Amino acid sequence: MIYIQKHRTPDIVQRKVSEIINTPDSGYEFIRLPENTKQLRELFENMPKDEIRKELCKEQHGLCAYCMRRIEPKRNSTQIEHYIALSVDKQKALDYQNYLGVCDGGKGNKKGRASVLCCEAVREEKGLTINPRDKRQMEAIGYKRNGEIFVRRDSGLDPELVDNMQKDLDEVLVLNGKKDISGKIVFDTATQLVAHRRSIYDSICTQFERWDKKKCLTKEFLKEKIEDLEKQLQGDRIAEPYIGVKLYFYKRKYKKLDR
Repeated sequence: MIYIQKHRTPDIVQRKVSEIINTPDSGYEFIRLPENTKQLRELFENMPKDEIRKELCKEQHGLCAYCMRRIEPKRNSTQIEHYIALSVDKQKALDYQNYLGVCDGGKGNKKGRASVLCCEAVREEKGLTINPRDKRQMEAIGYKRNGEIFVRRDSGLDPELVDNMQKDLDEVLVLNGKKDISGKIVFDTATQLVAHRRSIYDSICTQFERWDKKKCLTKEFLKEKIEDLEKQLQGDRIAEPYIGVKLYFYKRKYKKLDR
């Protein structure tokens, strides 16, 4: 996961929200949740979704807010996710600042009984503690050699918060696939998240070995590589998929060289 800095609400979205709220015939004023969830969702369907998807993809650098897969501003690629579920908060249902762009979670490429959905496809209406819009939380995200995503306990976050964030990763968003009772990953997600992250780690190890043989694996050299990656996360640039994994291992290596 990477930190997402929200843009200002697009004018076209703000105008549509105002229209819905201020039009008596829309019925918005009388909606009560959760009993009127269906009616509220129908109003949400009238939002300018094409524009919303375009803006979400820009601010998220073309990556799913949860798993960092590539997303594009198309209906079959990007789902508009309510961070606070639509059925929970009437105001947030039409609030652009509550929206995230996410992938289909593997719904389009399930294969057999071993397939495991993730992200929006499995979260449904469950609440979340982990928040990609929280920079401090995102700085606490780490990755293991086997491709597992986890929350670092040395991050300075409250232990209970760390536990809740990890539960979200494992059980609500299912970003580590299916685990057995011992915590071992037994099935990857339908989108092969664990395998992709593990492959990136293996590639980085090979890269470090090559740089080391060339005698160029120094703090200064690695700092430049980190800065190049971070430039992908500036402005409206499109970043490489799973960029957070590479940044994590680059920064970890940098700290070791700095000792």
